[in-house]
Amino acid sequence: MDKIDKSLLFELNWNCRQSDNAIAKRLRTSKQVINYRLKKLEKEGIITGYSALIDWRKLGYNAFRVYLKWKNINPEIEAEIYEEVRKNPLFMWTMKFEGEFDFAVYVWSKNTIDLYEKWNVFFKKYKKYVLKQEICESVNMIHYPLKFLTEKKDIPEKIIGIGEEVKIDEKDNEIIDQISSNARISIVDLTQKIRLTPKAIIYRLRNLEKKGVLIGYNAIIDFKKLDLEFYKVDFYLNDLSKLNKMYYFSKEHRKIIYAMKTFGGPDYEIEILVKNAEELNKIISEIKTEFSDVIEYSRIHFMSKTIKQVYLPGKSLTGK
Repeated sequence: MDKIDKSLLFELNWNCRQSDNAIAKRLRTSKQVINYRLKKLEKEGIITGYSALIDWRKLGYNAFRVYLKWKNINPEIEAEIYEEVRKNPLFMWTMKFEGEFDFAVYVWSKNTIDLYEKWNVFFKKYKKYVLKQEICESVNMIHYPLKFLTEKKDIPEKIIGIGEEVKIDEKDNEIIDQISSNARISIVDLTQKIRLTPKAIIYRLRNLEKKGVLIGYNAIIDFKKLDLEFYKVDFYLNDLSKLNKMYYFSKEHRKIIYAMKTFGGPDYEIEILVKNAEELNKIISEIKTEFSDVIEYSRIHFMSKTIKQVYLPGKSLTGK
């Protein structure tokens, strides 16, 4: 990949609803070049889709993360479980892990009772294969831009999980549904699917952005095609006094793309894109050196495979 490809990926990952013309102006090239490069990235499977960044809390949901470690499981049962996950609308972002846990999932729920009942339908069926589980509630998730693709500085972060629930109507829900599946969908196509005028669609989109329901629009990138590995690293601290400095470190580091705040989970959680385990260990050593007086211990999760990736509650990979 050359500089234009990297810059294009950066722009699309941070705001994929930009027009080709707008991106061309930013990159000081032509619309034709951008259109050609974009189609090439899609054809090569580097870009696999486009999603909206939705704040679950603004829709009245809480987010929970579950880790599972399997026991006495064979490939057939594991495949059965993952197929059910794909079809089950409870499950949203779901990954296969390597490390202390084998399975990681995010679920959104209106309340704890609702989560308990829906989770237990799944858990009772497969409990005999679970060695241990870990559940925590997500406070917020901080999205950083793909800093390693650009030379830009001081790019603002995007935070999901702040603020109170806002009121939206059925037409807003329809827009969110459509744009969560394809964030680059045109206004013309949205009007045909939702049966509102272009002016009304644009107004509602801007209003959803203003209310903080729609935080952003991202290209979904297959980082394996870029020869990058995805890791999550959890740090447990004996002192929280430097936690804000640790988040600032995450914001500035070029390879850290997410930071999570949870209730009941690790004190400091980050997700990192690296070339290999050697580069990962260098970054972890850098963090441990910088914050050696507050870090008690850490653990590493290798994100080996995406099982499911949807962004709106109540959706399966086969529809609603």
